[in-house]
Order: sequence, then C-alpha cells, then structure tokens
Amino acid sequence: MPKTIDINKIFAKCLTPTNLESLTATTVSRYITSPFEIHCNKFAPEEEKDSMSKYQQLLFERGREHEIQTVKTKYPDATPIGFATREEGFKIVLESMSAGTNVMQGMPVFYLPEGLVGEIDILEKSESKESIFGKYHYTIKEIKLAKNIREDHVIQGAFYNYILGKIQGVTPEIFYLINRDGEEIEYQYSEYRELLLQAIKGTRKILAKEEHVSPTHGSCGYPWESYCNRLAEETNDISLVAGVSLKIKYKLVEHGFKTVHDLARSDIQKLVKVKGIGDKTAGKLVYSAKAIQSKEPIIKNRESIVFPTCKVEIFLDLEGVDPSMMGGEEVIQVDYLIGALVRIDSKEEYLAFIANDLDHEKEMFLEFLDFMKKQKDYVIYHYHHYEKTHLNKMMTKYEIDEKTKNMVFDHMIDIHKVATDSVAFPTYGNGLKPVAKYLGFTWRHKDVDATESIAIYLDHVANPDKNKDKLQLILDYNEDDCIATRVIKDWLETVSK
Repeated sequence: MPKTIDINKIFAKCLTPTNLESLTATTVSRYITSPFEIHCNKFAPEEEKDSMSKYQQLLFERGREHEIQTVKTKYPDATPIGFATREEGFKIVLESMSAGTNVMQGMPVFYLPEGLVGEIDILEKSESKESIFGKYHYTIKEIKLAKNIREDHVIQGAFYNYILGKIQGVTPEIFYLINRDGEEIEYQYSEYRELLLQAIKGTRKILAKEEHVSPTHGSCGYPWESYCNRLAEETNDISLVAGVSLKIKYKLVEHGFKTVHDLARSDIQKLVKVKGIGDKTAGKLVYSAKAIQSKEPIIKNRESIVFPTCKVEIFLDLEGVDPSMMGGEEVIQVDYLIGALVRIDSKEEYLAFIANDLDHEKEMFLEFLDFMKKQKDYVIYHYHHYEKTHLNKMMTKYEIDEKTKNMVFDHMIDIHKVATDSVAFPTYGNGLKPVAKYLGFTWRHKDVDATESIAIYLDHVANPDKNKDKLQLILDYNEDDCIATRVIKDWLETVSK
C-alpha cells in the first residue's frame, strides 16, 4: 500500500519562517571562491556595480541554452511545470515526489527553518532507499557549463543535496554534476558535508557582520570586480602581490602578513614557515611586494635576460573561443585569429591570419604555417603559455609533421618567463596588460579585451555583413597585444645591459 502523505504538512514545515536570511547555493559557494562577493551583494553600494559586458551576457545566454539542450538530450521526458510563484512550484514538487514522478526539471525547493532556498536542475527518482514518500527517494543532478568541475560547483550540488534530505527525510549518499560534455560525475556527499556546513556558517557570519572579509584582488567577478580590486588597492591588501591567490592569502594572514608592506619587510626565512611556500616562491613574493612598495621594478637576475640575434623577430598572439567557457554544442574549440607582428631591420608589419567562421580554423592555421615556412633566421616571441599550448593542439589536431612542428616550437621564446625570472614588476600581477601598461603602452580600445573579442567574433560569424566593422576591433586588439609583447621584450633587453 502506498504511504499516505500529508503534502500540506510537509509544505508548511519546509516554509516555516525564521529570522534567518535566505541563502542560495550560489551565495554559499561564493564562500569558497570569493567571500568578499557575499559582503558586496548585501552591503556594497548599488552604484558600484560593473555594467554587464557583451561577453557576460553571452555567457548567460549560452548557459541557458546548454541547460535546455542537456535536458532535451539526457531527459527527454522531463517537462518543465508552469507555476505562478516559487512557493506554488514547490508545492507541485512535493505532489510530484509523492506521486513518484521519475524525473523533474528546474524545480524550486525551500527549507526555511534553516533559511535555505534554491532551484534544482534535475530531480531523479531512485529506489535504492526509502523516504517519507515511499520505497524510493530522489537524487539531484546539477548541470554546469564548465568542462572541468570546480570545488564551488560541487558545493552547490552538496547544498541542494542537503535541502533535499531535509525535505524527503533521507539525505542521498550520492549527488551528480553534469559537465559541458554531458558527463555525469558522481560525488559522495559525506566527503563534502563538513565543507558545506562550514560554508553555510561562514556565509551567515559575513551577512551578520560577525566575520570580517577583506577585498582580495582578482577574486570577484561580475558585477563587483572593479569595486573589489579598487578596495584591495586602497587597503594595500596582500593579494596585490603577484602569486597570492585567495588560498595563499588565508595562509599568509594566519602568519601575520596582511598587507603588501608586511610582505615587503619580511625575510624569506620567516616566509618559508608558511605551509606550501618554499624558498623560490618566498623569494618571488618578497621581491614583488618590495617592487610594489617602491613603485619601481627590481632587477633580480640580469644574466637570465638573453635573446638571440635574429634578422626576423615575430611577436605572436592568438585569439580563440574556449568551449569550457562558452558551453553549448553550437560552440566548438577554435582559435580564430593568429596575429603576428613582424620586425625586420626596425621596420614592423602586422599580419593577421583569421578564420572567418568556426569551420575554417584549419585553413587559417595552414596559412600561418605557410608563412612560417618562408622565414629564415627568425625568432618567435609570445607572452605566457597560451600560444604554445594552442599551437600544439592544432598541430596534433591537423596531423602536422614533426619537421613543421620543430620549425615553430624550436624558435619560440616565452617573454613572460624571461620577465618573471629576471624582474619583479611593481604591478598587480604579471600578465601582459599590467606589465605593458606599466611600461607606458596603451591599448586602443578600452572596452575590448580577450573575452569581449570572443563575443564580437561570434557576432561576426552570425552576421558577417552587419558586423564587418566590429571585426576590425578584434584585429586592433590583437595587434596591440603583439605590440605589447614587443614593448616588454625591448625593455628587458635594455635593462639587461
């Protein structure tokens, strides 16, 4: 005989109000990645918010498309249920659970006695355990845009699993996350329970102003990125030092290092007492802090600044669409632009090898390789690992022979490595932009960057005639990246003498 369930009683219990502020999975997961965002969302002035960029809007749209497509593919029988209010939707969830519905999609859930609310992507019936509804219970499956699931994603899944346990009287031992490629990844709830409860408790302390959180440079995303970074600069927060992530910052703060000044006056022997920081890392952190404090670069090792004497210097920069960021089956991994600033006898020429749509990466790449085959006595400069990594991926993808690979890779020099091995810059991070800007270089378009270029490119692909002029913005941005790489290389060469 099926159990007789008083849905109204369960509904009333789950919606019993308390004085606790309602928490969502997204809010709680921020405790892992950026606790200052929790503070900002409640206490920061509304006018400090960044405006939504075209790329951020595109991400939002792709995320919704990806979720819809995933549900259609994996759960074709799951039909969204219409409801006027979230509370009405939750009542329908309870009725469906009582009826033993196999799969439910996008359903709101509440457990207000503990101030927890959310919306679960997929609720799926399982007969491995009984619940208050009968000889079955429900498990959750959350759909994520990312290919590689992060810890904060897992905490979101654990959050929903916890609420579900409160509703149905049994907490599932396992919950699932579905990544961009449709892979279902299994997680043991017991492995994340303590971290989840810690995050919930910490979140509440921040919201109640019982726990102080300082701004960590580079930790906040939209819409608080600018506000967070500015406050970090104003407070001389230790996260301004290159290499100090949120996790490393926590460790440093525990040992009394809170500001750039604290780190700058520290000796390396004291710093290596911090777990996870060795001699090499300690040296880099101290030098970086001292450079920021003095507002002058510190030359650590002139001998490591060595460049070959070649007739042809090629400064390379790639632009690409990364599906792990974009999501959706409509977007594929593609490098759509290879920019090369070619310098011969002090004369410079910018060349752009571009794929006019997502299907022409190969043609673009082969055109670039044909250009390289014509070069003699040359060196290829790039900044950090993106160029070499993605060139290697295309070499493998299009089965390029070893001779051609060597023609490229044997001539590549990473300016970022040379720069960071030899110099501590007075910049917040050692990326191309902060370093080149410090050296006096400026990009032509302030509102165009690597991510905005992706949005502009996809607009161009969708409607080439309408967005033809916008394509020039990408070319300008890429050329500026190439020039910035050259600016840093030339500066390094100057200080090496």
